[in-house]
Amino acid sequence: MKSNLYLTIVCIAVLCLLNSSLHAQTTVDDTTKRESLAVTIYNDNLGVVRDVRKFDINDGWSEIKMRDVPSLIDPTTVKITARNHPKDLNVSEQNYEYDLVSQEKLLEKYIDHTITVVDDKGLKTEGTLLALEADKLTLKTANGITMLPNLTRYTIDVPSLPAGLITQPTLVWRIDASRSLSGEPLEVLYQTAGLNWHAEYIAALSEDDKSLDLTGWVSLENTSGASYPNAKLKLVAGAVHRAPVQQLYGKSRGMMQSDMAAPDQMQEHAMFEYHVYDLQHPTTIKNNEIKQVSLLEANGVAASKHYTYNGGRNVDVTIDFVNSESNHLGMPIPMGTIRVMKRDKDGSLEFVGEDHVEHTPRDEKISLTVGQAFDLIGTRTVTDSRNLGNSAQTETIEVLLKNHKDEDVTIDVLENVGTSWDITKNSMDFEKKNASEIVFHVPVKARGEQKLSYTIIHHW
Repeated sequence: MKSNLYLTIVCIAVLCLLNSSLHAQTTVDDTTKRESLAVTIYNDNLGVVRDVRKFDINDGWSEIKMRDVPSLIDPTTVKITARNHPKDLNVSEQNYEYDLVSQEKLLEKYIDHTITVVDDKGLKTEGTLLALEADKLTLKTANGITMLPNLTRYTIDVPSLPAGLITQPTLVWRIDASRSLSGEPLEVLYQTAGLNWHAEYIAALSEDDKSLDLTGWVSLENTSGASYPNAKLKLVAGAVHRAPVQQLYGKSRGMMQSDMAAPDQMQEHAMFEYHVYDLQHPTTIKNNEIKQVSLLEANGVAASKHYTYNGGRNVDVTIDFVNSESNHLGMPIPMGTIRVMKRDKDGSLEFVGEDHVEHTPRDEKISLTVGQAFDLIGTRTVTDSRNLGNSAQTETIEVLLKNHKDEDVTIDVLENVGTSWDITKNSMDFEKKNASEIVFHVPVKARGEQKLSYTIIHHW
């Protein structure tokens, strides 16, 4: 009786040990469904990803894995959170496995193991792999040592994928659970390189150059090494300070895809010292692609054209408009390139110039330098220059402006006069822009010319 009881106790103990061992070795994979995915992209090669997936977690110690993570992930930024049962889960280890399969790595794992080599005529050679270098193999076969100097003539068969090699980057956590959980949502937060966005705009000028229609697009570039299906997308505009980091991985470029959508799909709001542009529907961001989504559309924006002469021969052309609600805009404009178009006599839109704009808050003026006027020419001549002693010098400046157009124009002549000066004589009135710049607003008749002159004393 006692022996039977003793045997029963021993059996129960063995079963408990086996059960404990099985729990310790359990690995839970990420084959369960993704609950949600959100991606926030910044201007400077940075994305923040919030990926929520459901896992079945066993009681005790186990491993869980999450594949489909980007190859440019920063593993030091990964944070996993059990939103529903935080007190029942304890994460003791976190690992990022990125030893991905390649032919070279695969063969390296098979050194001192048997492989089969088949040449272009179908002849098979089986042997132990002794050495691997570039496109050369050395095998130990039944007939001795065989060296294959050119592997382009051969295909190589190996029995299986060696341990330690994986087909895609994987996050692995070791978890201690106080109880079993079914379909537990775990939120994984991380940062990754390889995600960028920038804005581009098209400004179509009216016939009289006094208004324009402005459309804006956002280009998203994903070279992070992963795709983000059906993701909630946010774009952050502003200069976010980041500590210097070492780039660990390379990247490649992809193709462009356009997302034709309504211009009101982007909702803007302030966040901290930045502005966030929130896409109002989920979108898929594929790896190695450039996706474009509509940002804004504004018609009838009041604009003005200006001519500016700043020395030399050419006269610059600028288009100015105010980013205000009363001017059919009023949304903070992310930095980007504005390409200016105008309709020709045949009705076709033609490119007339472009300029880069920085992040522009609402109610600020945007000034675009689009090119140089073909029919406007200027010359600037110093007609007199004398030292006056006592750290002073006098100069007489003469500017001649020629207008070959069939219409009258006004040209702003911008002069940099230094920080300590007095104008003693001038043929036209001027405006003081700041301590070191003045501007003359010079009217020039059609097919005519106009001269201005002034005398200035510089002090130092």
